[in-house]
Amino acid sequence: MNRLVSLFFFACGAVGCGHVPLSSAQASRLTTPAANHGELVYVGTVTPEGSTAPAFRYERRVIERANGERVSTHITFAGETTVVLQQATQDVDGRLIAFDEVHGQRGEAHSFDGGEAREADLVVGPTLFRFVRTHLPELRAGRAVPLTFWDRGSTYGFELTLNGDTVRMRATSFFVGLAIAPMELHLGPDDQIIAYHGRVPPMHDGRATDADVTYVYLTPFR
Repeated sequence: MNRLVSLFFFACGAVGCGHVPLSSAQASRLTTPAANHGELVYVGTVTPEGSTAPAFRYERRVIERANGERVSTHITFAGETTVVLQQATQDVDGRLIAFDEVHGQRGEAHSFDGGEAREADLVVGPTLFRFVRTHLPELRAGRAVPLTFWDRGSTYGFELTLNGDTVRMRATSFFVGLAIAPMELHLGPDDQIIAYHGRVPPMHDGRATDADVTYVYLTPFR
């Protein structure tokens, strides 16, 4: 029953069900200057499936702390307006410590605090590329790599496989797979992920959407 309830909320995310007003403090995070979130690593151009022109822009910004922790922030812009802010903190070994998301389009904020129970395979949006790059040796050896994706308070199982220069990420649950098509991450020079196709955080025309994203790196990935 709990899994069915979780899947219901997952489906609501897929179709943009009801909005919960953000608090003023949460909403103010969307107006924080992007430069406050650290060095700009890449810019992504997001073209929703079926569209002929980009609708959003991504920025990945990173702060490296003296203790080895990394704070990775993904900012989604519609024009010059921030519509989604996702921020993940990982320890020196890449394990997720904390994650916060403010989704202005849905009017929702979500938070994860891993405490001491840090799982190496627990992934959120800003940590996905690092996870993929870390596991390229296993993928190139022909092995499938499982991961657990945390989204809006629930976790979902996925599996990574590699075909040529494309990493494929598919849901391991039949029912989740009905809502989320397999995602593809394309590798370029130095194993940087230069393109992505699949589900993206921002909604397009009020609905969750798949999109094509291309990335231009300003600094090597981190």
